[in-house]
Parts: sequence; C-alpha cells; structure tokens
Amino acid sequence: MSGIVMSNPIAPGKVEAWRRFCQELGGARRQTYEASRRRLGITRERLALVETAFGSAAVTTIDARDVGRALGQIMTSDLPFERWYRERIQELQGVEQTSYDLRSERPPLSQNQELLFEWTSDPVPL
Repeated sequence: MSGIVMSNPIAPGKVEAWRRFCQELGGARRQTYEASRRRLGITRERLALVETAFGSAAVTTIDARDVGRALGQIMTSDLPFERWYRERIQELQGVEQTSYDLRSERPPLSQNQELLFEWTSDPVPL
C-alpha cells in the first residue's frame, strides 16, 4: 500500500464550488466515483479544505495498492468520470493533471484543515 498527499491552491472565488464538488462526489456521483476508485485500486481518498495566510488550499490524500498507477489512470483515462474529475480539478484549482512528482514521505495533516469528503473501500482480501 502506498499513499500521497497533494495540496494545491483553490482558484480565487472557487471555495464554495470546491465544497459543492466534494458534496457531489459523496452524493449524485457517488456510485460512479466508487466504481472508479475501486477499478483504480484506491482504498482511501480524502479531500479537505485548508485556510492559510495565502488563501484557500485543497488537500487530497490518496491511499492505493499502487498510487503511481492510480494517478496515471486518473490523468489519462478516457472514461467519462475521470474526464469530468480532471476538468473540475482544473477549473477549481487551476491544475492540469498531466503529472505528479510522487514522494515517499507522508507529511502530517494540518490541524486547521476542514475535512470535506472521505471515502474508504471495504477491505479487499488478498
């Protein structure tokens, strides 16, 4: 199991849209979201909002059997959900998901973050 924590600023004026995006993942798009994450081998994903002196930031934590492969699939998949997800991230964070620099260290979670969404898969027998 491997994991990654990513933090990106939320575009000015997009904090409420970020909240709605997180709510949509847990609501109207939950089934397609869960199917996507299970297919990718993701076992946990957390989306949080952190207010900093420099503005609002989105913090995403992903645990997966192979986090590099999972992120690669999110970035390149032509499936409708992944395309929608990438478009929303680009709109809300200004991040074009074409690559990530994966690091082995896992920084601690900020004390002042507001967790907006979390999903954990059912344990999968090995």
